[in-house]
Amino acid sequence: MPVVNYTNHHNTALAEFVASHSSPNSEIYDLCFSTFQGVLGQPGLDATENCFVLERAGVVKGVALVFREFAISRSVIEVMTDPEQAGSFDELELVQCAVARAEAEGLGVAHICVLPESGRGGLLEQVGFSQVRTYLDMLWDQDELPDLELPQGYSVRSFRSRDTPLLTRVQNDAFTGSWGFSPNTEEQIEYRTQMPNTSKSGILFLFEGDRPAGHCWTVMVPAENGVRGVIGMIGVVPEYRGKGVSRHILHAGMKYLRSTGLSEIGLEVDGNNEPAVGLYKSTGFKTMGERHWFERVLPGT
Repeated sequence: MPVVNYTNHHNTALAEFVASHSSPNSEIYDLCFSTFQGVLGQPGLDATENCFVLERAGVVKGVALVFREFAISRSVIEVMTDPEQAGSFDELELVQCAVARAEAEGLGVAHICVLPESGRGGLLEQVGFSQVRTYLDMLWDQDELPDLELPQGYSVRSFRSRDTPLLTRVQNDAFTGSWGFSPNTEEQIEYRTQMPNTSKSGILFLFEGDRPAGHCWTVMVPAENGVRGVIGMIGVVPEYRGKGVSRHILHAGMKYLRSTGLSEIGLEVDGNNEPAVGLYKSTGFKTMGERHWFERVLPGT
């Protein structure tokens, strides 16, 4: 059987596999390599139980990670394989091993996100998945970012030492109840603030006085033209919704990314979230593609 559980001896080869499939550029390769190693070490993953490796003759050909979200009884499965494995029996086996792991944990649903052009959607439908959501890939690459003055009494500042409880509270308040969001622990948040693709200067809070109104979490990802800045999360706490503050939070994140010299800014947004899609389009973001989320309801739920 070519699919095996991850062991520590896979670490370097697996990170090299992921990095080489993300970008051949040496600078970006290093970013991808270190970021994936960070992913493997994150709290609660337990890679030896929840990472599956597809290999032939000792060569890595694919990987599947099972992220367990017990708070909402969901598992998110991430799959990456060599292009020649697309739709193959080996890729199918890799997916099935990951789903079986989610079932063994008693979780209610499994979710997998795929690019439409990957052809993996058909494979997922063979094993009981169906498409439930479409996310839009959006890109901003204009020459200048227009100025946007903060409303009176508001301010923006970056993440500081000992801000982990604040960031955890603001993020959970902003997203709890949203599709696919599982509340995070302080341990998880603290770990993610130290990931190689994250800068604490790029985690921004919007305050009214001393009251947090929301946050923006930016990251760096590989792209065709080099490193791309990404608006990873924008969250508005419930009492500030409908007050137009999301535009200021977005602008703060974009301003930070531009200050680092990055010319392209990307983001993903739920296609069903019309207010957010409208905000991004009015700011100059253009839809470049889609990502499809597939769901399988697991036995016993």
